[in-house]
Amino acid sequence: MGKVVLVTIILVGTLIFAQVGQVQPVKPNIPFAPLLTSKVQEVDVLGPYGSVWKIHWDGWEGTLVLYKNGTGYLQDTNNVRYNLTYVILKNPQDNISGMTGPGYTGKASTLGHRIVFMVDFANTPNNTQDDQRFDGYIFTQTLKVSAKRAIAGITWWDSIPFGFYATFWYDVPG
Repeated sequence: MGKVVLVTIILVGTLIFAQVGQVQPVKPNIPFAPLLTSKVQEVDVLGPYGSVWKIHWDGWEGTLVLYKNGTGYLQDTNNVRYNLTYVILKNPQDNISGMTGPGYTGKASTLGHRIVFMVDFANTPNNTQDDQRFDGYIFTQTLKVSAKRAIAGITWWDSIPFGFYATFWYDVPG
């Protein structure tokens, strides 16, 4: 009797969790259908001239300003500004500075909801190799609702990943 129970547990465990030697979660039956059917547009993220976001990363917080020309800055709580560059409207599979998106699992996407920005915390404008990378995804379900517009992703410090998120604050005035 004990052997039958043990074999049953092993078989069920194998069926549920084994896939190429990795533990895989059971996919829950959640009623979810993406509402966004087309690509994210630049104006949805940046407004006419740019956008201002509140950003939080691994316990730090500040203000993230993105201008329309691919530049901006991150201002910390001590009002110190750090210049940044960014690329927007990318897909998880797009290679940006040698990396695909942290959420890329092999399935192609054309939503264009990825943003990557590089912050020059070292204040070395001629050396981009020491810039801190933030790689995130724009929330697509609440994109048209400015009070719920947000970005979430990861950043790296000393090759260690940390989480970050940013919430939309307002459009840069013209």
